[in-house]
Amino acid sequence: MTKNFLRIVFCCTFLSAVAVFGQVLPNQVNLFEKTNLSEWDFHTDKEGVAAEKVYSFSDNGILLCKGEPFGWLGTKEEYKNFKLSVDYRWSPGVKPTNSGIFLRLNQQPEKTFLPRCVEVQLASKSAGDLYGFHGMKLPAPAGIAEGRASARDGGEKFGLINGLKKIADLEKEPGQWNMLDILCSNGLIVIVVNGVIVNWVTDAEQTAGKIGFQSEGGPIEFRNAVLTVLP
Repeated sequence: MTKNFLRIVFCCTFLSAVAVFGQVLPNQVNLFEKTNLSEWDFHTDKEGVAAEKVYSFSDNGILLCKGEPFGWLGTKEEYKNFKLSVDYRWSPGVKPTNSGIFLRLNQQPEKTFLPRCVEVQLASKSAGDLYGFHGMKLPAPAGIAEGRASARDGGEKFGLINGLKKIADLEKEPGQWNMLDILCSNGLIVIVVNGVIVNWVTDAEQTAGKIGFQSEGGPIEFRNAVLTVLP
């Protein structure tokens, strides 16, 4: 097959997958309907700390995360192909720090708060960066700009880290709500921040896993977490 033919096949696949953004699809679930933390999985790097010490739900369905200690709150169910739409903001009046959303979380190594997963980075000024921790496959697409892709040994805490930087900074000012859309469709992962595609990979590891909301640094809030399961 010619390179041009392969490009056409890729473009058609990419566009058909991205077309799910903005559509009302069946099998939609509001993740935050489950406001009892016992209905979620929780992990932290501090022994004896309960989920209630780190996470809570407000009366209007906002997930509040204190950011300390480090860890994550995740679904008990596992997903491979899905669309996730969620809003997030740094809590008003506090300095923005670090957080993220974990995709396809499939293993929690000992002696670390970071699971084996793909992370959508939400650290201030880095929203939309992608990382694969503990060897999670996240190869960079062909032809990307030099310096966007990285791979390094993060030791026992992070394992092999594969990274891909976003192409644009679309974050709003701290305290304002940001809209985040995530598409996982087999090897394709697409990240949309405030209505604009900022990152994507085309051959990510196709492993089912949990969806997690990270605690790492400071107060952050999430709302309107709508999950659509895809075939």
